[in-house]
Amino acid sequence: MLTLKEASRDVLVRWLCSLTMYTSTHAPDANKVYQYLLPATPLQEDLALLCRYYNSPYLTKIFLPTLIAKGKLHITSANMNQIVFYWKDAQVDTSVIPIEYFKVEDIEDGFHFSFLPLLGRMANIKMLVIGCLVSDELLAVLGINCPHLQVFDARDDIGDMVSDVGLAYLAQCRGLKRVFFSAFANEYDLNVEKLGFTGRGVALLLTLPQIVQVTCSEYILRDALHFLYRTRYHKQSLNVQYMLMSDQEVRASTLQILPILCPKLRIVSMYLDTGCERTVGSSLKSLYNLEVLWITTASQCRFQDLSLSNYGPQLTFLGITTCLLRTQDIILMSNCCPQLKILVLRMYSYGFDCTNIDTIQDSLFPSVEKLELIQNISVTLFKILNVKMRNLRELHCARAHINNLEEAVVSILEQGGWNNTELLTLPMDYPISLDVAQLVASKSPSLKFMAVDLQSRQEKKLYRFLQNSVPGVKLLDYYPDLSPSKTGVFSDSVWLKRM
Repeated sequence: MLTLKEASRDVLVRWLCSLTMYTSTHAPDANKVYQYLLPATPLQEDLALLCRYYNSPYLTKIFLPTLIAKGKLHITSANMNQIVFYWKDAQVDTSVIPIEYFKVEDIEDGFHFSFLPLLGRMANIKMLVIGCLVSDELLAVLGINCPHLQVFDARDDIGDMVSDVGLAYLAQCRGLKRVFFSAFANEYDLNVEKLGFTGRGVALLLTLPQIVQVTCSEYILRDALHFLYRTRYHKQSLNVQYMLMSDQEVRASTLQILPILCPKLRIVSMYLDTGCERTVGSSLKSLYNLEVLWITTASQCRFQDLSLSNYGPQLTFLGITTCLLRTQDIILMSNCCPQLKILVLRMYSYGFDCTNIDTIQDSLFPSVEKLELIQNISVTLFKILNVKMRNLRELHCARAHINNLEEAVVSILEQGGWNNTELLTLPMDYPISLDVAQLVASKSPSLKFMAVDLQSRQEKKLYRFLQNSVPGVKLLDYYPDLSPSKTGVFSDSVWLKRM
């Protein structure tokens, strides 16, 4: 066996993973492996995650003391028994060895009665990410035994076993800051009656003193806001800072009450009905802390009626989902948002009224560092943004559909685009030739990372070209998706942020 100093991290990971292939009677003693790894204690958490310890009872036994000391634990059906036995055999006092960050997934119903007592003993957990077994009973255990809970994420569970009674128990965790439930159902789904909780239950969570975000099906969140408004709760404002309701079930009447109930909102995602621009704009300009805004429209939006000049200067993130854009819309956004750092455009159609890039003389969005384009992007719009945005650091287009992509890429490079771009992700479903990919790498002076879809499986040739001619540029995989619409406040997982 190599000494620990001689073994690299990758070697250790491969060795540890190979141990799981032994039968329980032939595997090395877990305690001896743990002792061998003791000098690498600062790295043990990383090793455990790289080995996916949660899929192996044996690896769980090795790393469990370190993970408990770190206060982080990931449980699945594979290692559930190992963890329960550890608590029974060691008679661990959770007030002395706290678990603060707890993830639970893929646990079968048969573990229900052993899991809830285990959860009840973890009085110090601050974050619970759980994708199964979510019920009123579980929420009651949390409300009674886990007063320090700050983040509850159950968006991978459909929520059909949760009622307003369960939410009332959860609301006993007075330190809650973020709550996530599944948003799979809309108001008109045939199976919507399977959701046991209503807007009244969610209203209890919204009134918690430290709550900043509650996410669930938009129509339930809408009903919760209207319930609070009707009961004259607007005399006391909520502390909520996130409101993600970009569904057509949430109309302008709901958006109008946001400044009254939630004046501290920093992040808003909303649906905009045609003809309601002035009404919604009036509400948005009353949100003095607004920093992140995502607007989804049914068709074309009259951006000039949205009062963008009033709140645009404070925006750092702007997302637009629409069918049609005009040149004047792009110029208006650029002029009204001088502090914007991230711009995301999702287009349902290729509608864009400009056909010549030379019609726009000035630079656009001088402060924007990250641009993401999604779905049907006009090739002219693609050229304009990438040529006129001089300070662009990251371009994310993996999910974009752009016709004549190669011609557009060459045109952008010829006109001085991407001079400051460090990360470039081109559409994954629109292969480009090896020559164009090499041109991008060699003509983008600041480029460090690129992801491209090549014709005829020429990745190895591009890799060799980069090694020999542009060693400062590295190839990226398309996954995991690191685009602005999938990270930060729009991420699908709070666990990844913490871990």
